[in-house]
Amino acid sequence: MRFSLPAGRFGRLVGALIAVVVVLWPLGARAEAEDFPGQWRQTVSNAGTCESCWLAIKRHGSILKVSSNNGWFAFAHADLKTGSTTATGIGRWSEDVSGHYGGKPFDVRFVIVDKQLYLDMIVLMDDGTKQAIRAIFDKDRPGKTARRVMAKS
Repeated sequence: MRFSLPAGRFGRLVGALIAVVVVLWPLGARAEAEDFPGQWRQTVSNAGTCESCWLAIKRHGSILKVSSNNGWFAFAHADLKTGSTTATGIGRWSEDVSGHYGGKPFDVRFVIVDKQLYLDMIVLMDDGTKQAIRAIFDKDRPGKTARRVMAKS
């Protein structure tokens, strides 16, 4: 006999698990807000492999200015008083980006866990739906290779 959950119930279960991860993610962080600035190289993404993708973060007080080499930029706020390793903000894909993300706004969250930068980007599409882009970055250091695998979403 084979057991399977109905699609609706399975979807709620997956949603609940994702919510638990989002809530507990900052609790596992072991870094300082000062660790955000620098150049980060993408190691994993649910939007496709890109060995040449990177982002650069510059800090201006509690504001982080983030720019990428693949056509998006963002501004995020890090709580420097608590030494938080989480920063949240907004951004936009460049109008020049080909494909369905060109010119689209998004909400973004950055979290540093074990010296890796986790990105969670929620892009607002023209039809009102939202697309989630998730990626993991390492500080750009020569000889570093990707060893993490990201769950498909």
